[in-house]
Amino acid sequence: MQSLMSVNSKFMIISPKEVVELIKTSTYTKGVEVCIDYENENEVKYLDELVFELNRNDMILQVHANIRLELDKQIEFMKELEKYSDLLGYPIVVTIHSVYDEDKDISLNKTVEYLTTLINSIDNEKVKICLENLNDDGDLDRLDKKDIREIVLNDERLYFTYDIGHEMADYGRITDLDQYMTEDISNIHLHTHNETGQDHMPIFENDSYWDEIIKGLIYLKLNNYSGNIVYEYDLYFCDGNGIEERIQTYLKSIDDRQKNKSFEHFNCPTS
Repeated sequence: MQSLMSVNSKFMIISPKEVVELIKTSTYTKGVEVCIDYENENEVKYLDELVFELNRNDMILQVHANIRLELDKQIEFMKELEKYSDLLGYPIVVTIHSVYDEDKDISLNKTVEYLTTLINSIDNEKVKICLENLNDDGDLDRLDKKDIREIVLNDERLYFTYDIGHEMADYGRITDLDQYMTEDISNIHLHTHNETGQDHMPIFENDSYWDEIIKGLIYLKLNNYSGNIVYEYDLYFCDGNGIEERIQTYLKSIDDRQKNKSFEHFNCPTS
């Protein structure tokens, strides 16, 4: 397992090169999962430059796509990711949310329709689509891991991003996964939350959910999970005066968690 940092528009105050230079100060962070607005040409350009820097420094790229993007635009975006796959020499893991609508049946049907068309339109050897489990968000009843199970299992080209933070926030059933769903996990998201419901919080040493997180990771390791772990924090919840200090706090949380004795079986040797 390699540890990745989640990057979005909040990071784009500084250049891709500066972001990568900061990542290089981390012992355990080996790349990024990046989310952009594909209809914003500045963010598209930022991603292009970031990919160049990641490739130059032998770092990992993953992507978090937005299912609310019109399907034709999403396919266009995935075709660009195919080119990045050619450059980097490995499939690009792409996490995507399910659709959420008036009720779960509508959400499920719209999700299947969208993803089926998307997967049929791309090179699945170069772009690996992973559907993510969600927790409820305000008044939105979004699809959790049990809701999306049949979607994932009914298409061998579709995989599962297991967001442990979402699971903890509403359900607390981290190890409640059957064998088939476990085998389809190709990505993990980690974050925590607080008592007021704020999500995507950094995980620090005294976090009350740390033991549960470790339990979930050990369970996945015992079930042969070997993919990446994305520490998916909201940058604005990381302490610091300015963007660089916030990123340093972010990276320190990753390093401190990975140095924990409980992680000794997860860490890959560093070069």
